[in-house]
Amino acid sequence: MKTKLFWGAVTLPLFLMAVVVQQIGYQDVERAVAAQEKQQDTWLEKNRKLLAGITVLRAPQRIETLAQQDPSLRSVGADHTVKVRFGTGDQK
Repeated sequence: MKTKLFWGAVTLPLFLMAVVVQQIGYQDVERAVAAQEKQQDTWLEKNRKLLAGITVLRAPQRIETLAQQDPSLRSVGADHTVKVRFGTGDQK
């Protein structure tokens, strides 16, 4: 009976310390995940702004206006155009 009490008195604090150590590790991981999520949200917002800017810059009306205003740009005929297709080569 005394040995069971002795082992209980020895192992219980060890188990409690193990739980505390595990909890500390969990909190560290939780903080790291929260920081990564915050950084991901920041990047997503930045990407949204960049995509919106690209959409504005690629607008056909804007390109047409720039082409009309720049005297060095001129329209080319079909004989000066080259079509390039990208693919696996299986397509016909």
